[in-house]
Amino acid sequence: MFIKNYPLSKVTSLGVGGPADLFIKPASAEEVAKTQRYAAEHNLPLTVIGYGTNLLIRDGGVRGIVMQIAEPLACARVEGTVLSAQAGCLMGSLSKLALRHGLSGLEFAVGIPGGVGGAAFMNAGAYGGEIGPLIKSVQFVQNGKIGSWCRDEFYYSYRSSRLQEEKDKAVVTAVELELTPGKHSDIGQKMHHFQSQRRSKQPLEYPSAGSTFKRPPGRYVGPLIEQAGLKGLRIGGAEVSTKHAGFIIKTGEAKARDFLDLIAKIQETILAEFEVSLEPEIRIFGED
Repeated sequence: MFIKNYPLSKVTSLGVGGPADLFIKPASAEEVAKTQRYAAEHNLPLTVIGYGTNLLIRDGGVRGIVMQIAEPLACARVEGTVLSAQAGCLMGSLSKLALRHGLSGLEFAVGIPGGVGGAAFMNAGAYGGEIGPLIKSVQFVQNGKIGSWCRDEFYYSYRSSRLQEEKDKAVVTAVELELTPGKHSDIGQKMHHFQSQRRSKQPLEYPSAGSTFKRPPGRYVGPLIEQAGLKGLRIGGAEVSTKHAGFIIKTGEAKARDFLDLIAKIQETILAEFEVSLEPEIRIFGED
């Protein structure tokens, strides 16, 4: 059931971070519930991750259980205008499934590398679109029991959702997305445009965890970092991308500490020069 001392660097896009004491990939909502109950019964902390595309795990790793919602929990289907997907379905794959069925609304997701469960958790978005308005229902596991929220019960805001605010952590196991019929050629053209923009502007040739910081009100992170003269700044194997300063990339060998130190340096500099506080968009956890 569990794998002991599993290296979490294997399941994050940055490829850094220490081990999980116990690691598991559930294949059903029932297995998610069983894992929650086991953690509670044995007084073990439980950390839930997806495909690790927005994670920075500290070098000491994570105590207790790490549960990854990924490919064993990744079936999807379309009925009418509703796309139903288990939480491990990749956002890019779902956008292409919607295209095949002539459904619009997920074009923005074609370049998002993570799963739909994580996307719902953080209300992921790009190019003016986000997943929150599309959600018809969310299935989750909370306190070892399977439950669901309808659209009116699932609230969200910029890079946040009810899932982040629940006192007792709820793990997404499936979502229903309400999409809109559209012209296949128009949907495909829009997706191609977004992909082209992404390739031209983002440092996809290097490992990263996506946009490092949330966008502060009325400002853009990349230009702020560039104006502060931090573009290309490097600490160890972590570097502010010269292609897009909003990304921190991995160059060669790197430790999580390199990324943490570079993030802190950027935050200190931007606060001092522009009086703007930058909040990480990537999730940071684990022990040093």
